[in-house]
Amino acid sequence: MTDAVNSSVGKRIRRIREMFGIKVAEMADSLEISEGHYRKLERGDHAVGLNILIRLHELYGVDLNYLISGRAREEDIARDMVRGKPEELFYLLHRLLDSCEKEYMIYNREEDQWR
Repeated sequence: MTDAVNSSVGKRIRRIREMFGIKVAEMADSLEISEGHYRKLERGDHAVGLNILIRLHELYGVDLNYLISGRAREEDIARDMVRGKPEELFYLLHRLLDSCEKEYMIYNREEDQWR
């Protein structure tokens, strides 16, 4: 992966950890890697291996497509919302809103323009 991709994936992993309220050490333990290695993943200093992506999916229900590309299909989000726990629902709503924000321009009345 390129440095830009590593950085983007790392930011998404950090966002997930923060949304679930998990400390760095706890996340590293759950992924069975050292805390230092995990910090490098979040910073984008290392590429995130497929085994770690799969583990994030298994442990936290994170969509692999979202982890890799930053995009999630709305129908997958809706399906997961129906059967999730409250903290998962919060995470999924956040993803949905983030996806909508990127997909649609917002009209700013004060500036009388689309942004």
